[in-house]
Parts: sequence; C-alpha cells; structure tokens
Amino acid sequence: MSILDRDNNPQLPVPAKMAAQNLVNMTTQTYSQMVRAFNIGAEIFWTNGMGATPSEIAAELGTDAKEVFELHYKLGQLIATVKPEAIAQGSSLVGNFTMNEDGTVTVVPEPTPSPE
Repeated sequence: MSILDRDNNPQLPVPAKMAAQNLVNMTTQTYSQMVRAFNIGAEIFWTNGMGATPSEIAAELGTDAKEVFELHYKLGQLIATVKPEAIAQGSSLVGNFTMNEDGTVTVVPEPTPSPE
C-alpha cells in the first residue's frame, strides 16, 4: 500500500495502554529513587565528603536519629526483597551503632588495630 493511500490521521494511544505505561514508568522511577535514597543516605552518614563524622551527624540528628535509622533500615529491607544487590553499595558502608531509648543514636567506633 502506498503512503498516499494510508489514513494519515494519527491514532491516539488506547487509554488502557497509556495507563499501563504510566504505571510502569511510575513504578520503575519510584524504585530507582528508593535505591538511590538508601545508597546515598548511607554514604552521607558514614562516609560523607563534607568533613563531618558519623558521630557528629548523629548528634545533629538528635532525638530524630533513631527514627531516621529505622526508616532507612525498613527501606533497605523492602528493596532487599526485590533486588538485594541494588543496595550492596550502601549496606557495605554501614558501621556499628546503638539506638537509644531517647531517640538518639550512638556511633560505636571501629576498633583500632593494635600495632604488631
């Protein structure tokens, strides 16, 4: 068939197809944002390039620290059920800490290796 014989009126996408594509896009974008938030959150706290130590950041978070840590952990748990390797980078940075009843977090320093 010649292009001159075709109906050149553009066809609008079927509503169901548009809705499905929107859902796929929204789901993949949200998942990617969650992975970035987990990995970058761990990096900002544990190895930030701004010169602050994890203990200083925990002190600045104050009584919000425990909730921040709990939400970050739950985000990691959710992502790990889908694709654990996606958060391996952030998970590898997490050090030792204690969540206190008053909502603060205490960073437990890594033991210094003794000279041999």
